[in-house]
Amino acid sequence: MKSLTRKQVSLCLGMMVAGMLLPGAVQAAYRGSSDAGMNRLDFIENQRRAERENQPSEAQKKLAAETQEMQKHLRYPVDPQKPAPASFEGDDLTYDQTTGEFTAVGKVHIVQMDGHLFDSPDSVRGNLQKQQVEIPGKAHVIQITPGQPRVELDGYRAFYRYGAKTGSLESAKGKVDHQYVSGKRFEFYPDHIVIYDGTTTKCGAARPDYHLSAERIELYPNDKIILYKAKFWVKGTVLYARDRYEQDLTKGDTSRIFPRIGYNKDAGVWLKQDLSQSIANRVWTEEHLYIDQKHGGRSYGDFRWETKKAGTLSLAYGYYKDGDEHWVKRKPNFDWNYDHLIKGTPYSYGFSYRVGRWENQSNGIESTHSVYGFHVSRVPISFHRWYLTLDAGYTITRESYDDSIVRGLNCDVGLIRDFNERWAAYTAYGYKRNNTKNSLFDVDLDDYSQKIQAGVSYRVTDCDRVAAALEWNAQSGNLHDVDYYWFHDFHCTQLILRYRSKQDTWKVQWQFTPW
Repeated sequence: MKSLTRKQVSLCLGMMVAGMLLPGAVQAAYRGSSDAGMNRLDFIENQRRAERENQPSEAQKKLAAETQEMQKHLRYPVDPQKPAPASFEGDDLTYDQTTGEFTAVGKVHIVQMDGHLFDSPDSVRGNLQKQQVEIPGKAHVIQITPGQPRVELDGYRAFYRYGAKTGSLESAKGKVDHQYVSGKRFEFYPDHIVIYDGTTTKCGAARPDYHLSAERIELYPNDKIILYKAKFWVKGTVLYARDRYEQDLTKGDTSRIFPRIGYNKDAGVWLKQDLSQSIANRVWTEEHLYIDQKHGGRSYGDFRWETKKAGTLSLAYGYYKDGDEHWVKRKPNFDWNYDHLIKGTPYSYGFSYRVGRWENQSNGIESTHSVYGFHVSRVPISFHRWYLTLDAGYTITRESYDDSIVRGLNCDVGLIRDFNERWAAYTAYGYKRNNTKNSLFDVDLDDYSQKIQAGVSYRVTDCDRVAAALEWNAQSGNLHDVDYYWFHDFHCTQLILRYRSKQDTWKVQWQFTPW
C-alpha cells in the first residue's frame, strides 16, 4: 500500500455521496382568503416563505465556497460523463493504485465538486475499481447539487455503490429541502429512496408539534411519496392512521393533511380536516370533513380521475360553502375540467362542464344545475417586481328549477407589486355575468357583476404580517368590503385573525405550518 501524507490529496473519485441523499420533498403552499382579492398576494407570500426556508445553513455555505475553490485548481476540464472530481482530507490517507482500495482515517473530510460533502470523525474505506465505499462509523452528509434537493443528514454505517447509485444509511436524521426527516434505515435506489421506521415533518422543534410516521416510506423525486402503516401525530397523540397513504409531489400545493380550527359569527367554532387516498394510478378519493357549532357535521367527498390527455373527471357528494357562509348540497355533482398550454406561447385555454343536483341550504330549493365554460389565460407578466395577470372566458349556466339561463363573458385583470421583503400591494378589475341577483344559487357569487379590488400587506416582524383589502361595486361605486388581517407565525403553526368591518364580524383560524 502507498501511504499518503496528511495534506489534502485530490482524486477523481466517483464518491458515494452523489446518491446517498433524499430526493424531492413536499413543498409548502399558503392560501389566504379570497374575499376582496387577498388571495392575489398568496404567490408573493409563498415566494417569501420559500426564500426564508431556502436560506442555506452555515455548513452548506462553507461547502459552496469549497467547491468554488476546487474549480480554480483543476488541471483538466471536467468530463460530465464521469464522476465529479473530489478531494479528501484525513489524519491518515492510503490508496492502492493496483487494487483500487483506499482508506481515510481520523477527521475525514471529503468534498465532491458537484456539491456533495462527507465528514466523519472515524474512518472511510472503499474501492475505486468496484465503485463502492463504506463508512462504518458516524457520517455527516450534505448535498447542494443544482437541480437536486438540498440535503443535510447525520447517520451511521453508510454503504454506497456510486456506479449503480444504490446504498444504505442507518439511524439517520436531518433535513431534506423543507422537510425534517429521520429513520432507522435508509435505502437508496436510482429513482427513489426507502425509509424504514421513519418520520417526516415541517416542524423543526426537537419534539415537533406534528409529524407523520410510517413503518415504510417510499419517496420518488418530483413524483410522489407513499407511506405504509402511516400515523399522523399532533404533539404526542395519534390523530388518525392509514394502512397506506400517498401524496402527489408534482403539485406545488398539496393537501392540508392536518386539521384547521377557527371561529366566526355565522358558524361558531369549526373544525376542518382534508384527507386523500390514491386507489389506482391517477385515481383519488378525497374526504373533506367539517363540523361547527351552528350546523353540526357538513362534510363532502369526491372521486377524482386525472386522465393523461382528457382532463380531470370528478364525482362529488355533500355540503359546500363559500367565504360568505352560503351553503349548498350537491347530491351528487359531476365535473370535467380540461386545461392546455399552447406550445411555444405563454397562453393556455381550458374547457369545463358541471352538472349536478343542487339544494340551497337557506331556502330548500333544488335544481339540476349545469354550467358550460371556456377560458383563456396568460402566465403572469413580470417586470421590475410588478406582476400583471390576465384571464377571460365565457360561461352558460342552466337551472331546471325555473328553466333559467344565464350566459355571458367574464374577465379578470390584476396588477400586483412586490415592493420589498416587507411591502406588497395589488389592484384588480373583474367582470362576471353571473351574480346573486340573476342566479338561483349564491355560492361563490358577488352581489354585482363588476368589481374593483385593492389591498396592501406589510410584514411587521419575521412572525407578524398585517394586511387590508377593499372591494368596490364598480356599477354603483359603493365600497362593499373592507377587511383587515393579522397573520402570526408561531414555531410550527399560524394564527389568522380577520375583521370584516362592513359586516362587523371577526374570523379566527389556527392551522399548522402549510404543507
